[in-house]
Amino acid sequence: MQFSITAILPIVATFFALAQGAPAVIDARATNKQLADAQNGWAADTSKVSQFLSAVPTLHGAQLQAAAKVALAAEKNELVHKKVLDGAFGSDKRIVGANNVLVNKGTFQSVVDALAVFSTRGAKMSQADINALLRKTNTVRCGQVLPAIDTYFRVTGEKLKSGLFSLANRPNNC
Repeated sequence: MQFSITAILPIVATFFALAQGAPAVIDARATNKQLADAQNGWAADTSKVSQFLSAVPTLHGAQLQAAAKVALAAEKNELVHKKVLDGAFGSDKRIVGANNVLVNKGTFQSVVDALAVFSTRGAKMSQADINALLRKTNTVRCGQVLPAIDTYFRVTGEKLKSGLFSLANRPNNC
């Protein structure tokens, strides 16, 4: 069995990128439909999380916990869409920077962790603890995560040449 350098190079580059926390350039040949679907799916998931964070002050007990489970699932699903865009634009310096904010700085994971707390302990949390976790989550998400997602959306919009540049939906308490 023989391997050519051109056949094995993309595999090595992907493992290196993953080890470095950089977006992996897996398939730069994504179609415009795949890119648009990824952007739209990511926007829909981001909106679900923003809607939850907007509603947190009005949710209590089991209702808070149930809504947090939906938001947590949406937040985790965002990674599916991010992977498509990373595959198409992983070498773009803007995407590398946005990925650094989301992955290497741990901002995306901090939102996942907060949503997990809401989804598992939300019903038993005091209002003061709920407010503190919401404030901490929104500080990171509104100040770093959502602007990084906006970068992904901007780069995608440029590729699609639609003239439209989507922004990630913000919670009303950003």
